Amino acid sequence: MTLELSKIAAQVSAMGASAAQRLGQRERLVPIVRDLLGQQATDPELRTKIDRAIEAGWFGAIPAAEPIDARYDPSSLPARLTVVAADGSQIYPDRHGLALYYVINVGSIALRLGSGETPRAETTPTVCFDEAQLFGDGEQLVSSQLVSARRAVAEMTQLAQRAIEEAKAAPTIALMDGSLALRAEHETIPAAERDRLQDGYVARLDALKRANVAIAGFISRSGTTSVTKLLELATFPLDEVATRAKNQKGRPFDGLIIDTRIFESLLAPGQRSAVFEMWQGWNRLYRKSGHSIHLFYLNVGAPPRPVIARVEAPEWVAADAALLGLAHAAIVEQCHVTGIAYPYALTRADELAVIKTEEKANFDRMIGVELLRHGVEPSPSEKAATKAMARYGKRR
Repeated sequence: MTLELSKIAAQVSAMGASAAQRLGQRERLVPIVRDLLGQQATDPELRTKIDRAIEAGWFGAIPAAEPIDARYDPSSLPARLTVVAADGSQIYPDRHGLALYYVINVGSIALRLGSGETPRAETTPTVCFDEAQLFGDGEQLVSSQLVSARRAVAEMTQLAQRAIEEAKAAPTIALMDGSLALRAEHETIPAAERDRLQDGYVARLDALKRANVAIAGFISRSGTTSVTKLLELATFPLDEVATRAKNQKGRPFDGLIIDTRIFESLLAPGQRSAVFEMWQGWNRLYRKSGHSIHLFYLNVGAPPRPVIARVEAPEWVAADAALLGLAHAAIVEQCHVTGIAYPYALTRADELAVIKTEEKANFDRMIGVELLRHGVEPSPSEKAATKAMARYGKRR
């Protein structure tokens, strides 16, 4: 038995109607929110409202040193520039497989633009199978969240090492896919392990800062509302900000507007928005260590279709006009190379890192051969064997 589409047709129809209704509401609100951005750029009360909201526990985006409605064109790139990107993938541990292990694979690439040299690609696969890697100090098998966090640290480690080395010869930007922050606060990650991961991650950011290498995280199709929340504050009377800042009911924009919609009609191709600091609970660690995560929005599309990406950078990049300009211009150039509004270097890093289904199957066969060679009969669990028989046994 498979998914019977006839039984969910009515639900799909209702989903379409709901989506159309929300789209209509959103389109009516967008110009209102967009106008607020310009109005609040010179509002002397905005900073006071932000301070009061923060005291009340509010989270959102706060202005950095630029007017919040500012727009900036990309600067010219230097004759020589190196773009380094890294990405990772993993095979999670499976108790029902032939053996207990997990794999982390990191792919990275260095594009030496203006040198005439071919890209330098590299992969670093790691098989983790010993007791310490699988169970740590406890009895529970390592969680998928912990494996993902370890993969993120491995990505940052390889990215930082390669970018710092490349920076000795030419200006260098380091790119990663997704948020710049390591998110290791999940309940399945022990506190001691979380602290070790975060310390290692921050140490790599420290090294990049010392080497004066701009690093940025590229987020495609972002759904965040940090700037929208900032503009919502502007609609609150000053004496009501503290009580209304965290009230999710009766929000002026009802959660309908995401940040990217604000900037779609404001940013010309290649332009970036003002820089904002992320005022979020998870950013405390980075703020304390001198790497507070900042963001800006960037139009990486081409007429007539704007494509707004979110770009994250640590505060020392955001505050340095040269590094910020280099990151901005390099990302625009990389997106033009692909023609799909996504950086070419990150596309290549993903290709290097991804573990394909057939590669996983070949790896499992390697495991089976090695187990036999050492006198161990390889076999999946009864559950895995039964599922395989049910799914594939009758196929020809």
